[in-house]
Amino acid sequence: MTSTMTRLPRKSLVSLLALSILLFFTFSNQRRAAAAAPSEQVVFSGVGFANTGDWQSPVGYWIWCQPEGTGPYGQNLECAGAMYVYAQHITVGVEGEITENGDDTYTMNVSSRHAGVLSATLHNLSDDLVNGPANDVEFTVTTSAGTASGVSNTSVVQVTGP
Repeated sequence: MTSTMTRLPRKSLVSLLALSILLFFTFSNQRRAAAAAPSEQVVFSGVGFANTGDWQSPVGYWIWCQPEGTGPYGQNLECAGAMYVYAQHITVGVEGEITENGDDTYTMNVSSRHAGVLSATLHNLSDDLVNGPANDVEFTVTTSAGTASGVSNTSVVQVTGP
């Protein structure tokens, strides 16, 4: 049994090498810039039950925010994540903004990337955060079926950074 190796033309090898070098320096510079300027980050993750309003349903969320500093997602996008409303079969990506309140709690205002599918406000109720799924987050969600709100007492709320 014999095997044959296919040789790439010299021009292709040079182009591949040049692209590899360009990508290496691009990503290493981005990592150095991100490392040089640490950022505050806030994550809300949990499931609660919307039981007040126009509809009732479990609501889930995982949203990451970077309220200050520089990072890989740029200056114009503070929050990104996903939410679902179980009874309405809605699972969507969301983006939006976060505000740090005077009492060291946070309020996220997010909406689906497709207009009109879902918008929501989430707020952690205490600045005394507990590790793991043991924090209280209240939420209000608006969909085409109306607006409903609820509270999750099993949310992960993580705040890191300067």
